[in-house]
Amino acid sequence: MTESDSTPTGHAWWKRPRMWVIAMVVVIVATSIAGVGLLIDGGDPDHRQVPVTSPPVSSPVPDSDHSGPYSGTDVDVLGRGMRVPVDPHGHVLPQTPKTSPARLTQPIAAPQGLEWQKVYGAPMPFSTSDGPTEISADGVPSGFSRTPQGAALASLQILMRLVYGPREVRQAMLDCCVVGPQEFRDIVLNAPNDPQYQTIPAAVQILDDRYSENSASVRWMFGPFPAPEEFPTTDGTVYHGGSIPVLWQDGRWKVKLTEAVVSSEFSDFEEYLDDPKWALTWF
Repeated sequence: MTESDSTPTGHAWWKRPRMWVIAMVVVIVATSIAGVGLLIDGGDPDHRQVPVTSPPVSSPVPDSDHSGPYSGTDVDVLGRGMRVPVDPHGHVLPQTPKTSPARLTQPIAAPQGLEWQKVYGAPMPFSTSDGPTEISADGVPSGFSRTPQGAALASLQILMRLVYGPREVRQAMLDCCVVGPQEFRDIVLNAPNDPQYQTIPAAVQILDDRYSENSASVRWMFGPFPAPEEFPTTDGTVYHGGSIPVLWQDGRWKVKLTEAVVSSEFSDFEEYLDDPKWALTWF
């Protein structure tokens, strides 16, 4: 489904994680593996597959000094490590003198000093090269670079804060970091949040024809998860994901709320299999 061919459904975007939980619950019970990916946009049917090689499982980042900016460490449901900041809005990392190059490479190179932090119960990416450089008192991150890496970091940071942040954080994000009609903003503001099944992504992709200095479509992939019986795969695992459209406006990246972003149907459920266009990276 693309933005041009989508139709109103009355289903809000926050139902997507719950759909994945429902689709995978039998497998989760049988294997004691819990996991769910964030499906943001079910579109882009020309690029529906990714490799099934499992990424290495991260260990929690050592953190013995709880008097610093972190209170400890945690892991997502797939065992990937993340730090827990003392500040509930997240901890900004010291920045290097230069950002990542403005030119897109394939696969997209990871930003320097990439770190995952647990904010509002969900993993969010921070870097030392491409932001964020500041987080306001009301939870708004800023300072993401005008690069592919900055667009990717901003897309997930903004969306996660819109989906899982407290209501006052969502409102602040809607006021500064979102482009879209009021009806879509109301859906975001009033949706319930439940980050318990969120995982650190397995990979990220921005296609050459979907990036410019003014816009990008950032595709995130989550997994691997056990493949449900109705979606069998060759090795029994499956990846899920979707695209987040972002625009550069007013000196910052903003998420574009489209009908495809805020609506959901079971037809949007995607499994990604073997495709060399994707690469497991950043993690």
